Amino acid sequence: MSTTGTATEQHIITVFGSSRCPEDSPIYRDAYLLGKLLAEAGFVVCNGGYDGAMRAVSQGAREAGGHVIGIMVEQLFGPRAPNPWLVERLQAETLFARLEALTSRAVGFVAVTGGTGTLTELFLVWSLSLINGPGPYPIILLGDNWRPVLDALVAHLDVHQNDLAAIQIAATPADVVTLLRQRLDV
Repeated sequence: MSTTGTATEQHIITVFGSSRCPEDSPIYRDAYLLGKLLAEAGFVVCNGGYDGAMRAVSQGAREAGGHVIGIMVEQLFGPRAPNPWLVERLQAETLFARLEALTSRAVGFVAVTGGTGTLTELFLVWSLSLINGPGPYPIILLGDNWRPVLDALVAHLDVHQNDLAAIQIAATPADVVTLLRQRLDV
């Protein structure tokens, strides 16, 4: 994995979200505010490094003086340019290496509204927390739209109510930061 720049802070929060949300959408605005608040709270922001919510959270964090790490996969996404708000760029060889890089350095995870890629990332960290025990690594979903998704998983799949204990839902970006600070004791 190639790298440019280096994170100097210890509390990396990985944010998962849509690469397709437009700048005038509520998802983009929430992701921007989330990035800003995370940086102001002293967290390093890590994400997939491209557009949509990833760009928004990166922009919010950088404009607040924060450090932003982007994990990209050129082989998978072709010549797409990384968003311009990244401080540190890591190039993963494969999607699996990207997932490992997104998850292995973080002390917490936040998912904003997204598509199948966001679900893949969320389900990976959720599965790991169920296998390894919840531990100190919070998994927070931003927005009330996640509640019916979780309810549907319990109703229609072999997901148990106690599996949901690994996940918290936050209504606002400020609530996300509050939950992270409480769970991580920072």
